[in-house]
Amino acid sequence: MLKLVSVNIVNWNGLNFLSNCIESIKLQTYKNIEINIIDNNSTDGSVDFLSGKYPDIKLVKNMRNEGFSKAHNQAIMISSGEYILPLNFDIVLSPAFVEEMVKAIESSPKIGIVSGKLYALKNGGKTNIIDSTGITMQGMFPADRGQNETDSGQYDKIEYVFGASGAAPLFRREMLEDIKLNKEYFDEDFYIYVEDVDICWRAQLYGWKALYTPSAIAYHSRGTTRENDSEMKRDYLLIGYRNRYWTIIKNVILLNLLKNILLLLIVELKFYLNRMLQRNYFIFKLPFMVLKGVPQMLRKRSIIQKKRKVSAAYMENFFFDGVRRAIKERFIKFIKRISKGV
Repeated sequence: MLKLVSVNIVNWNGLNFLSNCIESIKLQTYKNIEINIIDNNSTDGSVDFLSGKYPDIKLVKNMRNEGFSKAHNQAIMISSGEYILPLNFDIVLSPAFVEEMVKAIESSPKIGIVSGKLYALKNGGKTNIIDSTGITMQGMFPADRGQNETDSGQYDKIEYVFGASGAAPLFRREMLEDIKLNKEYFDEDFYIYVEDVDICWRAQLYGWKALYTPSAIAYHSRGTTRENDSEMKRDYLLIGYRNRYWTIIKNVILLNLLKNILLLLIVELKFYLNRMLQRNYFIFKLPFMVLKGVPQMLRKRSIIQKKRKVSAAYMENFFFDGVRRAIKERFIKFIKRISKGV
């Protein structure tokens, strides 16, 4: 008997993308799927379209935009599946996506998260440009592994990763219940952005594994709700950076922080210098935004750290190996340049 997969979509003015997304779900080779949609008070006719064309889909209509985290928590609570697949409405799945994701998560009971291989959708067309092959956290900066690289087979092996992009991860319900904090799966204080990093970090701390499988293919049109709104882009950028700091405050093991404080300071200095060189002076609002949430994040931290099951050494591999390697490579290049000059 195939275990039920709950595909959960949070929609906000995604009318132009919903049909392609939903049709790709309905074409899946895996045949035990339910679809749940939470609409965050869309104004583009999405609700009428969904009600008219897809009456079989469970649809919840919010009276205001509740954000990504809260709406996905709503979706999880109305879901019946043993596996939960939060899905962006701007994703198109290949027919075997769900089947391959389930195959990966069932390869070990320790796996709580699975990432597939996401490619970029450009102007509605499929590309071989990678969007994500999982989340990395080098220097405690979240990034989508391989993003904007042309796929030449460099990510074609099944391997453990830090986490999965929130655009199309597969979660084991048992894991979600284990890491739930204050009755929330995704942190609702985050509203939108980096909530996927936070949930993956918490899962790692609680002893769950995240696996990447290259056989699960999907296509992602990134940033569709804000691509023509520069003010929204700026505000969302600030929210994302704020949430990054909140994620660190909640989840970091102090030994990892103290042992690598110099590396982190270098990474942070580079970040702020880059923003200043780009004349993004609005970035100086960030410390004040972060400070407002520190008491709440510290309360959450106390709960998380008490339930931690892994060592600082285990977590350090996710944060600093790549940074040290990059510094070493640059140092070697610098020495070679000096030697040639001499």
